[in-house]
Amino acid sequence: MLETSVAARKPTILFIADPCETSTTLNSDVFKEKYNILRYHLGTKEAFMSFLDKHEHYRICAIYAGFPAFVKIGGLTRDIIEYKSFPRNDLKCIVLCSRGYNGWDLDALREHNIRLYNYQDDHDEKLIQDLKLHQVGNDVADCALWHILEGFRKFSYGQKLARETANTLAARSKAAGKSGFAFGHELGNMSAKSPRGEKCLILGLGSIGKQLAYKLQHGLGMEIHYCKRNEDPTIPQNKDWKFHRLDETLYAKLHQFSAIVITLPGTPQTKHLINKEFLKHCSPELILINMGRGIILDPQAVSDTLTKGQIRHLGIDVFYNEPQIDETIASLYKLTSITPHLGSSTKDVFEQSCELALARISRVISGEVANDECFSLIV
Repeated sequence: MLETSVAARKPTILFIADPCETSTTLNSDVFKEKYNILRYHLGTKEAFMSFLDKHEHYRICAIYAGFPAFVKIGGLTRDIIEYKSFPRNDLKCIVLCSRGYNGWDLDALREHNIRLYNYQDDHDEKLIQDLKLHQVGNDVADCALWHILEGFRKFSYGQKLARETANTLAARSKAAGKSGFAFGHELGNMSAKSPRGEKCLILGLGSIGKQLAYKLQHGLGMEIHYCKRNEDPTIPQNKDWKFHRLDETLYAKLHQFSAIVITLPGTPQTKHLINKEFLKHCSPELILINMGRGIILDPQAVSDTLTKGQIRHLGIDVFYNEPQIDETIASLYKLTSITPHLGSSTKDVFEQSCELALARISRVISGEVANDECFSLIV
């Protein structure tokens, strides 16, 4: 009993999400010797509080929140943070493997001196060796690139018909809606076309937006435009990316774009940015891609625009009522491409995010808080 009690007073890391089990850090003798590990899969808020009651003798110094964090129980709210068995006195940090952080009572965390960190790979904070910079931006941009190609070429629609007919000629004829030979470019009331030379507007130009701009310009030969509140001075002049201010003057310029890609965060200012008024100014050939947050699209306005054939294509990786996918969007397979919020879901990101999170936890528990941690520190 004494041995158990002594072990419980070792610094303990609570895992509420599964880490990368092959992690070098997680499996190192130093890590195992230094920390206790508790694992808990969230079910309900009440069950989590009961778990805390049973483990209140443990010195929980850090929580590894992974990707889903506390979403399943409605977020980490003040009533949980101030619950009698929550480890407020020992808890130094909570570390996410994702960039997004929804459902956190940041004021309560701040009041109790609990640090919250998210994932970032745009700056090297010297946490791990061989950091792959901009990995998330690269991988999300790849996903956006696929959606854009879907909008121009409709490959998935062709694949669906090819599987149904098991005949290349029949699949192309069916896509064209006619008998006899079909070249393959006809898709009923629209045509497959090349993105080369077309204009793409990127809303937001952070890591994802910049990675996407490079891929679209040099890979697909598109003309790049971007939209922010202020012009980005870090863009080399030879890139020839055209700036547009994110304000009411944008409406008059929207008609020229064949593709618009959203890489903005979800904030009160960006909620329903893509609304009826915005879409009214867009080309009927528009390919609209959302890689930002679901709330940026006004769902009714987008649904109406799609069903009336007023835009060419909608591609989305994020949804308004996640994890639910809108039935209308899911059913319009010829006009939409959907991915289940997996823009950054690669082995590379999963492994690197775990190593960064564990290294961050070790640094904070040991008191080695660095000056450059501001890039990933939320509170």
